[in-house]
Amino acid sequence: MKFIFSLAILIYSVSLLAQESSKPKEMYVGCVGFWNIENLYDTIDGPNDDAEFLPNGGNQWTGPRYKAKIEHLSEVISQMGSEITPDGPAILGLCEVENKSVLEDLVKADKIKKRNYQIVHYDSPDLRGVDVALLYNPQYFTLSSSKKFKVILPNNPTHPTRDILLVSGLFDGELMHFFVNHWPSRSGGEAKSKPGRVAAAKICRTVIDSILKTDANAKIILMGDLNDDPINESVKLALKANGKKQKLQSQELYNTSYDNFKSGIGTLAYQDVWNLFDQMIISQALLNANFKSYTFSKYKIFNKPFVREDYGNFKGYPFRTYAGGTYRGGYSDHFAVYCFLMKEK
Repeated sequence: MKFIFSLAILIYSVSLLAQESSKPKEMYVGCVGFWNIENLYDTIDGPNDDAEFLPNGGNQWTGPRYKAKIEHLSEVISQMGSEITPDGPAILGLCEVENKSVLEDLVKADKIKKRNYQIVHYDSPDLRGVDVALLYNPQYFTLSSSKKFKVILPNNPTHPTRDILLVSGLFDGELMHFFVNHWPSRSGGEAKSKPGRVAAAKICRTVIDSILKTDANAKIILMGDLNDDPINESVKLALKANGKKQKLQSQELYNTSYDNFKSGIGTLAYQDVWNLFDQMIISQALLNANFKSYTFSKYKIFNKPFVREDYGNFKGYPFRTYAGGTYRGGYSDHFAVYCFLMKEK
């Protein structure tokens, strides 16, 4: 990365200074983010089930509301990671986007257009037409390949759901693989819907195993709205993601979100219960203690006051675009998340 920072000013990374030299080390810093952006639809009637997001639909989704949504999203993206790197996320996974057109509008928004984000997107078979996507800053990331993977629901194999996206390329010269996910929802109840999320986790795990078989030191970041918490079966057992760094077994992934979850910090709330569905999970190659190559440093939740409800029964919740069928003009029903990667200059 082009921006260099002394670890002396990174309060949460003070422990890195306890190495062989007492002199603060200069580090290259990269940012990777993810956000469920809550129904980013255009106002045009498409082939998917988008009737509620049309000007005459139930949500009265008009041009001005769409424009306000784009501006709100770009405002958050412009600030993600800005406490360290002014260019924000070099990689940004997104979910709940209707099509490539809305992404093209987003990346051209005034607050982020200078970053020249490029788009990786595939249409998925989801009936509502909501897809996952990845944006990348070509100044820091060179795309090598991308691929989507279909998820079959064991309890309802003919019902389509979101694909899983895999993007590979050079992150400031280092080969990395990024999975973007939006696993099946808890509609119908957590227990009844669990097999769908377990199935999605197993697909990710199979692809990850194939990558690790070719390169045991592959750097992998799996991100997404998993519709499960770090302790649920899909994440902990099917994906084999462990939140306890000191207890990682061979080939297990490290769940960077676990400590926040155990502290009661979440990314969405329902009936006064917080969940942490928006996770970033990494391969062990990103836990390189000597920082000679890019290494995971910190997972963070973007929950600044302006993206939170500030009064009423939902005070502190994410400030949504819609709530209870009423237009609120907010940002999303999920907080964005991001992590920092660092390597010694």
